[in-house]
Amino acid sequence: MSTLKYTATLLLFTSFLYSCEKVIDVELDPSDQQYVIEGQITNQEKGALVVISQTTDFENAGTYPGISGAIVTISDADGNVFPLTEAQRGFYQDTLLLGKPGMTYHLHVKLDGNEYTASSIMPDRVKMDSLFVAKDGSNISNRERYLAHVSYTDPGSEINFYRFVQFKNGVKEKTIFIRNDERTNGNQVTAPLRYPADDDNDILTGDKIRVEMQCIDQAAYQYWYSLDRSALGDGSAASPANPVSNMSGGALGYFSAHTSETREITVP
Repeated sequence: MSTLKYTATLLLFTSFLYSCEKVIDVELDPSDQQYVIEGQITNQEKGALVVISQTTDFENAGTYPGISGAIVTISDADGNVFPLTEAQRGFYQDTLLLGKPGMTYHLHVKLDGNEYTASSIMPDRVKMDSLFVAKDGSNISNRERYLAHVSYTDPGSEINFYRFVQFKNGVKEKTIFIRNDERTNGNQVTAPLRYPADDDNDILTGDKIRVEMQCIDQAAYQYWYSLDRSALGDGSAASPANPVSNMSGGALGYFSAHTSETREITVP
């Protein structure tokens, strides 16, 4: 049977709306459409959210249907079970559930007779010390440009993984910003959020820059790292088409329990 190329779109949770995060081309038979499950629980209000969609073929590119009718729960290591309610098509949420650092959370999804599960440990929160904009000090770009910088103090007693999400004037920067503390364990860190040199979405005077700092676990870091490598076409990735996922049962996507802190500045 000939194969058709399907596209799986990874969504971004932002105030109950979503936008395209990355598009992954996956070689699948027409009968092998897969569910895409993206779940998170944070230490912030309305942070427990699961979005379920489905891969579509390129004839329907741009159409990413939300999937209704799933039974979605998040449970914790203490045995508490929290059902998520479908607030709109494909969006399942518990607006009162607040995640606790150090707690292990389990996602359980029942859909069309199948079950999909994932687990994630919420790391301790690392405080964002400051957010500022400065000139790009690297030689990657051939033009002068400004970058957002995040400062924080990495704890020396544990291994830490971070993800940063940047918005300029309310529009999300599509670049995946992730870091680990392999070379900065226990140090004061200033992390520039460096986007591709050919990205013309430069930061200018008067722009409002908002950055969310997420403290993520290793599984979430591996997911975002492999997704970034796949998007860049890096041949060193074990599976260029499919990011490493902590989701079992055959679905694409991920489940992340992480802390979240957001700061915003206006560029002088």
